Amino acid sequence: MDIKDFQGIEASFLDYKISLEAEKPKSWLKSVSAFANTKGGHVLFGVTDKTHEAIGLDDVQKAASKIAEIISVRISPKVNYTIDTFPGTREGKFCLDLSIFPGPHYPYYYVHEQTRECYVRRGDRSEPATTLEINTLILKGMNQTYDALPTSYKLDDISFTLLGATFKQETGESFNLPQDAVSLGLTTPSGEVTNAGLLLCDQGVLRHSRVVCTHWKGKEKGAIDGDALDDQEFFGTSLIMLLSNTEAFIRNNSKNPWTIRGMRREENSDYPFKAVREVLVNALIHRDYQNIGAEVHVDMYDDRMEISSPGGMMNGSRIQDLDLSMVPSMRRNEIISDIFGRLHYMDRRGSGIRRIINSYTRFKIKPNFYSNEYFFLVSLPNRGVTSKIKHITEETQLTSGETQLTSGETQLTSGETQLTGEETQLTGEKMTLEVWKTSIRQKTENKFQPRTVDKLAKLMMIYEDKYPFNRQIVANRFEISENAASRILKRAIDCGIVRKEKKGVYYFQFP
Repeated sequence: MDIKDFQGIEASFLDYKISLEAEKPKSWLKSVSAFANTKGGHVLFGVTDKTHEAIGLDDVQKAASKIAEIISVRISPKVNYTIDTFPGTREGKFCLDLSIFPGPHYPYYYVHEQTRECYVRRGDRSEPATTLEINTLILKGMNQTYDALPTSYKLDDISFTLLGATFKQETGESFNLPQDAVSLGLTTPSGEVTNAGLLLCDQGVLRHSRVVCTHWKGKEKGAIDGDALDDQEFFGTSLIMLLSNTEAFIRNNSKNPWTIRGMRREENSDYPFKAVREVLVNALIHRDYQNIGAEVHVDMYDDRMEISSPGGMMNGSRIQDLDLSMVPSMRRNEIISDIFGRLHYMDRRGSGIRRIINSYTRFKIKPNFYSNEYFFLVSLPNRGVTSKIKHITEETQLTSGETQLTSGETQLTSGETQLTGEETQLTGEKMTLEVWKTSIRQKTENKFQPRTVDKLAKLMMIYEDKYPFNRQIVANRFEISENAASRILKRAIDCGIVRKEKKGVYYFQFP
């Protein structure tokens, strides 16, 4: 092992300490708490923070013993870790790798005298956890989800008429109280109604379970006269009714709504029913119900619909940083997810994102996904506005193996292969990717290798010109060091395809 082994690791998993601060250990114990509470990480002792040079420690064995001693006293509960050595650049000097493993006894606190402080990892910083984050960690440590927690309500206080009727309709089975309520997790064996029960009961007891729907004029909020064409707020009812009411709002505010013909839904509509249902179900069952001051929002514009819900990705990652074909299926509310799966409102196999994207196969503009630690947002393009991808039926030519733009239209050409409508159909995503690749080549005057151009174009597809990114993301995506990523970013800025907002924050500029 040496310092090069850490170059491919994201900055969010690394901290550097040039020496062991035994008298003021909070500077690195914050990271121990944060790594244990999130996804793990490494604290490297004897390595400079700015240049990441492995200088080494004077007495590596003494330092290792001191680290173990301090952690045992200052971190509670006991954290799982290992300490390994690796050579420094100075002769005879070694560095330490303090590797922290996440969980399972969340949350982990830094303890000093009468204080207990809980930290989480945000980017490359260890920061104090919010009350909401601490509550989430407590549930995680109990191996519990919010919807499974018991409440002060009893079964006699509420009813499940709508859930029972829907259960019968969708499964053909009768819903029998109180047996089914216990087996499904709506009540505890001792008779307390769980949060899942309150979310699915007819009375809609949890008032913060609500959906705010707005149909705006134009393409932005308040862009025209500051008024909305229609707005409704749904609350005080079961999640099933919230879903139904929200779908009705979207349908009524679409110029070309989905229609029922026989046993089939006509999908020649502004928004595909399957995608709308999938996004809404995910918003309702995966939202963070501990965040009482927030709600699900549906905002309809002339060209798109945005659906946002409180709570980011369960594992702390950002969906825009992930390969959408390989997003892991994680459930914030297990009971609700299970019941919606039984009602056939959702797929239990975690294929929802693929189905959303596949609903736009024939259209140039694709759904967009964005998340941070606070919320999750999906943007569905209005299919009545975006144009369809036309089949390429005319013979076209490639020049020097490159993609060319002809007469302002996007055409992929081939000197040897004739592309026909049914044989070869290019998706809008591929066509957009090729357009951007060509434009990048033109603007950069071939200053980048072809594989770098490919990766830059794919990164553009994710972040567009609206979302920030940093050099760590570039390094991770390109599988290069952060220094190499900085060099690419500098050239991209010089060529006008990237702008620097502030230190460490970058935005793409569309070619």
